[in-house]
Amino acid sequence: MREALEEILGFHFRNPALLELALTHRSYIYEAAGEGKSSNERLEFLGDSILAMISADFLYRVYPNLTEGELTDVRAVLVRTETLANFAREIKLGDFLIMGKGEHSTGGGQRVLASAFEALLAALYLDQGIETTKQFLLPRLEPLAHTIVSKRLFKDNKSRFQELAQAHDGITPSYRIASQEGPSHNREFTVEVLLGEQVAGRGHGRNKQAAEQDAAHAALVSRGWAE
Repeated sequence: MREALEEILGFHFRNPALLELALTHRSYIYEAAGEGKSSNERLEFLGDSILAMISADFLYRVYPNLTEGELTDVRAVLVRTETLANFAREIKLGDFLIMGKGEHSTGGGQRVLASAFEALLAALYLDQGIETTKQFLLPRLEPLAHTIVSKRLFKDNKSRFQELAQAHDGITPSYRIASQEGPSHNREFTVEVLLGEQVAGRGHGRNKQAAEQDAAHAALVSRGWAE
């Protein structure tokens, strides 16, 4: 099974244990008997930082005319949970995840796929270094970044949604936290944006602000005000 994933990735791991660790979800550890087993959570923590560094370096070099705030906004759109989950689906990562029976029955979900993708980045970095990791990641980031920048999709979604909601409905949106998951160093927030009592969109993020932006984007899409 590992060899099939390596063929999709185009890389052969020198240390196969790193790849296996990256694929191991915590639900498997909870259900599996025995000591000494580990999940991919620590790799996910490292992968999140690697992703941030590679994407920031790329954006800084390729888009010299963007301000610091615009670079931050582009990166937030570029590396959000939905995007990472799509990257994971492109390489069929979900087919190779080692999960508990309960989690496996649900197919893992978007958050699980995004986390596994980050863990995979960390495993690749530890196994073969930063340049190989860039070779794997940048072809995925580049076309998406170009679309985000050329279409100005990085503009503040909350501001856009508020302006349009007030213009169309005469209502100022409000936000509420629906749930929080994960350890304190790697928490995932789910936020709902409301128009009056109606939930207009739901979003996810590593902090409340990012989740609010994602919820506003979902609301813009559902209303036909954005792609």
